[in-house]
Amino acid sequence: MDEPGIIEKVGLLVFKDKKFLMVRSHKNEEVFYLLGGKIDKNESDLECIKREVEEEINCGIDETSITFLNEFQDVAHGKENTLLKIRVYKGELIGHPKASSEIAEVGWFDSSSPKKHLSEIAQRKYLPWLKKAGYIN
Repeated sequence: MDEPGIIEKVGLLVFKDKKFLMVRSHKNEEVFYLLGGKIDKNESDLECIKREVEEEINCGIDETSITFLNEFQDVAHGKENTLLKIRVYKGELIGHPKASSEIAEVGWFDSSSPKKHLSEIAQRKYLPWLKKAGYIN
């Protein structure tokens, strides 16, 4: 359950050619986010990721490929007094990612991607960690 001033989410990293997949919602003009979202009551991390991936990009997940990577926290994008805590997993998709009705665009990112498309947590936490760990260029 979210505490006041804290948003808890789970995210899925999908890698291809040393880049990772992110999505942009219709609500946001420029910033992309990891696949995933807030966990519903009585839902496991995996159940949340499966639901969100289906809702966002119309794909399934190879459950045997799911591996916990790290937990990150930083200021929530556009909410300076709110902390975002996100548990991040990596996994393989079943199907080809395509934007659903709630997603405006799907994109692949690495450390050279334009900063205007990245949230604070992506710039300060995901990208440096993923590059250092050898997942992305």
